[in-house]
Amino acid sequence: MAFRLAAGRSGGDTRLYVLPGLDEANWRFRTPNLRTERVIGFSRDQDQIYLLAPDRRLAALDLQTGRARVVDSAVAAATLGPTGRLHLVRDDGTVGAVEHRSVTTWNVRLDTTGNSVDELGPLWGGTGRLITVLPGEDGPELTALSTSATVLRRRVPPGPLAVGPWGDFAVAGTDSGVITVGLADTTRTTFIRLRRPPTVLAVSPAGQRVYAGDANGTLLALDPLAGDVVDDRRLPGPPADLRLDPLGRTLLVRPTAGDSIWVVELTRLDVIATVPSAWREDLPAVAPDGSLLTLRGDDVLALAPDSLVVTGRVNGGARDRWLLAAWDPRRPALQLAADTTPRPADLAEQHFVQVSSSANQTWADDLARNLRAAGIEASVLEPSPEEDRYRVVLGPYPTREAAEAMGRKVGMPFWIFTRTRSLPTPS
Repeated sequence: MAFRLAAGRSGGDTRLYVLPGLDEANWRFRTPNLRTERVIGFSRDQDQIYLLAPDRRLAALDLQTGRARVVDSAVAAATLGPTGRLHLVRDDGTVGAVEHRSVTTWNVRLDTTGNSVDELGPLWGGTGRLITVLPGEDGPELTALSTSATVLRRRVPPGPLAVGPWGDFAVAGTDSGVITVGLADTTRTTFIRLRRPPTVLAVSPAGQRVYAGDANGTLLALDPLAGDVVDDRRLPGPPADLRLDPLGRTLLVRPTAGDSIWVVELTRLDVIATVPSAWREDLPAVAPDGSLLTLRGDDVLALAPDSLVVTGRVNGGARDRWLLAAWDPRRPALQLAADTTPRPADLAEQHFVQVSSSANQTWADDLARNLRAAGIEASVLEPSPEEDRYRVVLGPYPTREAAEAMGRKVGMPFWIFTRTRSLPTPS
């Protein structure tokens, strides 16, 4: 689904479009005075869209009721963590997080002495921490906060910076390569030497790859744990920005010049198309079904994931803000709950959610540890004789429905597999 949130002076109702054709759904959210300056994101667990209004109010759009409510005011910036938890920073430097649909203020404050909170760098949400960049005496400082303390403050080069999806590590560009800084394990540091300094960085949704671009127009795929360059390709020109598909299938690249973007298929790291589009914070973007939404003049276009032909257009849509999410509006919540009531468990079966398969045991162990830190039951299955890979799984769960619900909640690419237990023989 594609959500269109009004950004005009008078605000307006939120509208819903069905992909891939961008057909408007007969589902209008009653938000007549809602004005959107920036879309923060969609929390699957809470079924809410968070956004910032021009008057610095943080609002939540409840997808079940179709109504918007104010969560907090005087909010300078906000971000969603990997499990859908929202973190915010107020104008006075206080920090909070949304717990059970209300804000809990942390016992810590961002040290912005001599600087405005508006000078904050990007925000990233981790598992139990908020990460940002603050000006320091000797240069920018990567800063991680927990509910009661500043857990890390470390100087980083004044260049590109990206944070892993679980907030457990950051990567920073230097004049000779890329350095990986551990945020959960502060002793974890690796360095990947490159021929040229990177100008842009991005981390894959699963965290096992870092993508770097340089001023010579080279795109590199890096392994942040092994400290290796995995692959490299020449782009048509130097990149100015990178944006990853949330499922890790596609990379969008904004050139330093021109009004088009390059679409990179990540399996082969190949540029498969050059597509006309402007670039801003919400668009272009890749939807969960693979459709690509782009900006062309005043309009928003949807392109097919395979051929990139235009499948839909919303005239004047570029005047508003957009969010892409996997959400089914066809049935009321109560009816949907009745339809998905779990079946009685088959005591002979265990259902697992697989979220990763890697030949790197260290990476698999790190991902499972981060998931457990977020309160999710995760483990690493040892390789089988037929396949030399470590699988990170969630569970087991008694029913397939429960496993699928957890997979959707985590928000990572997943699939379900079932194992049969040996039940005791009755005596």
